[in-house]
Amino acid sequence: MKSLLIAFLVSFLFAAPVAAEEQVDLATVDQAQAGTLTYRVAQLTLDWEHGRIVIRLVGDNGERKEVVFGDADNARSMMRALNKADLSAKSLHRRIIEKLISDGHLVGSISGAPD
Repeated sequence: MKSLLIAFLVSFLFAAPVAAEEQVDLATVDQAQAGTLTYRVAQLTLDWEHGRIVIRLVGDNGERKEVVFGDADNARSMMRALNKADLSAKSLHRRIIEKLISDGHLVGSISGAPD
């Protein structure tokens, strides 16, 4: 089970960009990241031991952005919710993007379909 989870998470590292995958279309161009119009999830790290979630995003021009949920109690609460989530109803990427939008890390709308 543990090796399956590791293989799943490692797959995020080597996944090639696909035009149809879910992404956030920014409401305004991200000037801090060289005029980026969109971001998609590139990597997700769930650190249960230290209570930390790291989300790495990649922009349409290859720009990188990282969001860290470092408050251990909050991160573990989110991980428990994700662990129990019905991912057939809503994809993991969509849930991640929705959380980033609701917390104000990104401003925009979600487009694309699950991979």
